This record gives sequence, structure tokens and C-alpha cells, in this order.
Amino acid sequence: MSEENLRLVRSAYEALNRGDIETMVELCEPSFRLDMSQRVFNPATYEGHDGIRRFYSEVREVWEEFRWEPEDLRDAGDSVVALLHSYGRGRASGVKIDRHVAMVWSVSKGRASALRFYLDQAEA
Repeated sequence: MSEENLRLVRSAYEALNRGDIETMVELCEPSFRLDMSQRVFNPATYEGHDGIRRFYSEVREVWEEFRWEPEDLRDAGDSVVALLHSYGRGRASGVKIDRHVAMVWSVSKGRASALRFYLDQAEA
């Protein structure tokens, strides 16, 4: 099961990075919970498939370019710890970010059920 979980998370980042939000939605449970409360800009929590769409819409509104590049995906049973290099450029400001962060994905029955964002990879 753990290899399947790693494949699922890898597929989710590939979908996000190419702007295919509907594939991302398909990989997630209808009750998916996206906890971005540690995010510096606009900390929030998003619920369900509509929450995923709202999150992505907000990212596209603020960022001209934004990518999440997995550097290491670690199996943790029913979870996957994703150590990421994320970078982007602000749409209006042109401000650039380049940082190393983490996300912990919870997986149940072949679909993502939750994701929590961490600014500090060690905390994840």
C-alpha cells in the first residue's frame, strides 16, 4: 500500500504543477481537508473538493508562477511526508519566493483524505 500512497502524492504534485486541478480533485476524498494555516500569506483551511478548487484559484490569483517540487517523499504508513522545494513569482508584485517546506498527506483507501502544510520540514 505504501508505494501506492507515494504514487498518489507524486501524481497530485504533477497535477498541481501542470494546472490540472480536476485530476487533483479526483485523487482526493470528497471530505478532503487542506490545512494551510502555517502559510505566511493568507493562512487558511479548505474543506472538500470545492475547497481544493478555491485554494488553487487563490494561488493562481496571487502568483503568476508557483511550483511545488517534491525532493523527498517518505512513507509513514497511512501518511506521506513530502519534503518540497517551492518557488513562485507574484503576479502583481513580481516578488519571488524560494523555500523548502513540507506537507503531510493522509491517505485512506487509495485517496488523499487530508493535507497539512508545514513551513519547517523538521516539524513535519
